[in-house]
Amino acid sequence: MLHRINAEGTIDPDSEMHYRFHHKIDPAIYPQVHDFYELTLVTSGCMCITVNGQPQELSAGTLMLIRPGDVHARQAMGECHHINVAFPARVVTGMFQYLEEPGMLARILEGDRPPTLLLTAGNRLLLQTQLETLNLLPVSQPRAVCTALRRLMLDVMLEYILPTLSGPQAMACPDWFRLLLEQLDSPECFSWNLSDLERFSGRTREHLCRSFQKYLGVSPIACLSAKRLNYAANLLLHSDQKVIDVAYAAGFQSLSRFYHLFKREFGVSPMQYRRGEKPVQPASNSRKYRP
Repeated sequence: MLHRINAEGTIDPDSEMHYRFHHKIDPAIYPQVHDFYELTLVTSGCMCITVNGQPQELSAGTLMLIRPGDVHARQAMGECHHINVAFPARVVTGMFQYLEEPGMLARILEGDRPPTLLLTAGNRLLLQTQLETLNLLPVSQPRAVCTALRRLMLDVMLEYILPTLSGPQAMACPDWFRLLLEQLDSPECFSWNLSDLERFSGRTREHLCRSFQKYLGVSPIACLSAKRLNYAANLLLHSDQKVIDVAYAAGFQSLSRFYHLFKREFGVSPMQYRRGEKPVQPASNSRKYRP
């Protein structure tokens, strides 16, 4: 029997939220479908969730955004703890209108599988802590609760959900590859080389190169270079660091190499870029990948 659940009667209209910490899964309430969005974070253990007829195993640290209309059923695989946070569809629609990203909302809604990603241990702990602080919000001030929830929802969307939609095959990449890409977002890793990528991922160099080409359309080195250059461009615009310090902070070991790659990418030198000068003509380099 399919259980249909509506936001009205489930989600408080004042706080615009509903959250619950689950230590077990009640099979009697599944399968179900609802007209609101629901974030699920598995905090420990493992569950099997079937969404729109497709089963998927969610291990600890997995974050899933169940969309309105997704028919889903959960089954615990041993002991499993998870946190659910629900919010009305109109709130999400309004957020994407504010961000002027209606296309991203369309990408979230398309496809048979909901957005799903495996968080790093650090991000899992951070998000779990943020969700647990919902229990500290004043129950007598529903608008304060509403504000806190919207802020949290925006952070989750921008930090975790939207990056999974950055490429046409991003949703399909394996968990180890997602974890590697998340690690590469850390400036401390910008100086990594292929050996470092092999050591962190546990994959061979050939496997890494094939995976980067398959999911991002570029080589591992090109991906790293793109992240370094993007980080350097932001430091040039939004900090007062010297160019040489920017180059080293972005993981470049050679200042001349940094100048060469930066000008090839942006069409101007780092100092010209900082002054806001535009290239006479667009840079010839056109990568498929953008960090």
